[in-house]
Amino acid sequence: MQSSSKSPQNQEPSAPSLNKNGVFSVLGIPDYRLLVLSNLATFAGYQIRNMAQAWIVLERTDSALLMGIVNAMPGIAIISISLIGGALADRTERWQLLWRTKLIITSMAFLTAVLLTTDVFEWWNLIPISLVTGAMFALHNPTSQAFAVDIVGRERLISASSLNTGISMTATIAGPSLGGILLLIGQDMAFYVLAALYGFSAVMIMFVRTRHASVPSGRNMFDDIKEGIAYSYRTHIIRALLIIGFSALFMGTYQPAIPVKVKDELGLGEFGYGVILGLNGVGALIGSLVLFLVSKRVRKGYLLIFAMAMFNGSVLLFAVAPNVWITGLAMVSMGLAFSGWMISVPVLLQTTASENMRGRVMSLYFMVVLTHQLGWIIGGVGIETIGIQPTLFIGIAGGLLISGTALISTPALRRAR
Repeated sequence: MQSSSKSPQNQEPSAPSLNKNGVFSVLGIPDYRLLVLSNLATFAGYQIRNMAQAWIVLERTDSALLMGIVNAMPGIAIISISLIGGALADRTERWQLLWRTKLIITSMAFLTAVLLTTDVFEWWNLIPISLVTGAMFALHNPTSQAFAVDIVGRERLISASSLNTGISMTATIAGPSLGGILLLIGQDMAFYVLAALYGFSAVMIMFVRTRHASVPSGRNMFDDIKEGIAYSYRTHIIRALLIIGFSALFMGTYQPAIPVKVKDELGLGEFGYGVILGLNGVGALIGSLVLFLVSKRVRKGYLLIFAMAMFNGSVLLFAVAPNVWITGLAMVSMGLAFSGWMISVPVLLQTTASENMRGRVMSLYFMVVLTHQLGWIIGGVGIETIGIQPTLFIGIAGGLLISGTALISTPALRRAR
C-alpha cells in the first residue's frame, strides 16, 4: 500500500479555508503552483518540438511519409515502455522520477540544437533522438498525472484537471506560433529555446516539497504490470476508456495532413503553419473555460460522446476545407472537441482507479492514446498514395467504429459523472 505525504512546512495554515469548488482554488497550494509552471513549459515545449520536427523533415525531404516516421518515433517509444513507467510511478518516489526524466528530455533538445548549429544535422538524426525523448515521456507522463493527485488530493482533482487543460491549451496557442517565429530565425534556435523550456520545467519540479511515500511491493515489477492490466480489464469503465483511447490510432491520421495542407494547398510558410496549429489551442482554451462552468452539471460520459462526435465532424470539415478561413474554423472546432476529451477521460480514469493502481492505469491510458503518434505514419502513407481527403475519411470511419463500439457496450460509461 502506498500513501502520499507532505512535509508539515509545506502546508499553509490558510489552505483549509480555500474554496474547493473554484477552479483556481488549487493555486492556493504552493507545490501545485510550481507544477503549473512546470507543465506550462513542458506543454509549450511539446508543441514547439512537434511542429519544428515536422516542418524540418518536410522541408528537407518533401516527403509526408518520412515526416510521419520521425514524428511517430516518440509514440513508438512510449507505447513500448509505458507499462514500465506506470509500474515505476506506483513503486518509486515520483518527485525524483519526474525531474530526472525532464533533465534527459532537456539534453535531447540541446543535442538537436547543437547538431543543427554545426551543420552536421541529417533528418534521420531525429529518429534516435525522438526515441529517447519518447522513452522519457513514457516514464514522465503517468508519474506526472499520479503526482498531481498526491499534491492536490482527489477532492480537488476536477479543478486541477480543468486548470491543467487550460494551461495546456494556452501553450497550444502560443507554442506553435512561437515555434514558427523561431524557425524563421533559425532551426537551431527553436531547439535551444526548447531545451531552455524543458530545463525550466525540471527546475520547477526540484523545488516541489511534496513527496510520494512509496512502499516497495516486494514483487517483481512485471507482476505489478500484469496486475495493472488485469485490474483495468476487470473495471468496466476503465476498460471502455482504454478501448476508446485506441481509436486515436485512426484519429491521429489528421496530424501529417496539417503541414502538407498548409504548405502545398494553402501556400503558407513556417509562421502560417504555427498560426494554424495555434488556432487549435484557441478552440481548446475556450472549450476548457466553458466546460468548467458546466462540467459539474453534465455527465462525463455524455461530454465524452459529444466531444468525439464534434472532433470527427471537425476533421471532416478540415478535409474538405477549400481555403485558409474554413481550415482555421475546423482547427478551432477540433480544439473545442479536444478540451471535452481532456476534461472527461483523465478525470474518469483517475477517480475510478484505486490509489495503488492509479499510476499503472494512467500508463495504460497513455500507451493506447499515444497510438495517435502512429497516425503520423498511417497518415503519411495515405497522403502519399491516395491523398489527404480519402486518408482522413478512412481515419474518421476507423475511429468512430472503435469508440462507438466501446460506448454502446458500456452503459456505465455513458452514465458516468
